[in-house]
Amino acid sequence: MKALIRLMAIGLVVTTAGCAHMINLTPPLNTLEAEGIAKVGKTAGYYIDPALRSKTVTTPGGGGDKVSYMPYADVEPALRNVLERVFGEAVPVASLTDQQALANQHVAYVFIPTITTSSSSNSAFTWPPTHFEMTIDCRVQSPDGATVWQGVAKGQGEAVFDDFKHDFSLAARRATKAAFLNLQVQINAVPAFR
Repeated sequence: MKALIRLMAIGLVVTTAGCAHMINLTPPLNTLEAEGIAKVGKTAGYYIDPALRSKTVTTPGGGGDKVSYMPYADVEPALRNVLERVFGEAVPVASLTDQQALANQHVAYVFIPTITTSSSSNSAFTWPPTHFEMTIDCRVQSPDGATVWQGVAKGQGEAVFDDFKHDFSLAARRATKAAFLNLQVQINAVPAFR
C-alpha cells in the first residue's frame, strides 16, 4: 500500500511539474498612498498599447513550475490609482498622436509605462514565487509629443509559505506595490508637473 501511495505521489509531481499557474500582480489599491503627496490638480493620461494590455508573461515559480500573468492589464488599476493620487484625475488615452482627443479630455501629460518583471523561488515543493521583481520605465510626454520626464521605479516582493498559503500572488503584489509607491514619490517630486 505504501508503495502505491509513493507511486501516486511521484506521478502527481511529474504531471504537475513544469506547468504555468496564473497569478495576479494587482496590489490592494488602498495601500498605494505615499506620504507627502501634494495633488497637482491636472488631468494625467496614460497609454497602454492594446497588444501589451493583452500580453501574457511566464516566469519561474517554485518546484520547477512557472507562473503566468498579464503585467499591463494587472497593473493598470495601480497606475491609474497612483496618477489620481498625484494629479487628481487620470484617464486612459487611445492614441498618442490624436491631439484633439487629448484636448477634449483636458490631458496635460501622457504617461507611457514599460513594465518588466522577473520571479524565482527557493522552494522545491510549492509553486508560488517566493521572490518577485518589477521595474517600471515610465516616459511622460506632453500632448504635442515632447518628452517631459522619464523615470525608472523598481520594487521587490518576498513571500514564504506561511505568507502566501492564502494568496499565491503575494510576492508579486508586494513587488508591484513597492514599484508603484516608488513611482508615485518620483512623480510627486518632478517640478515640471507643477
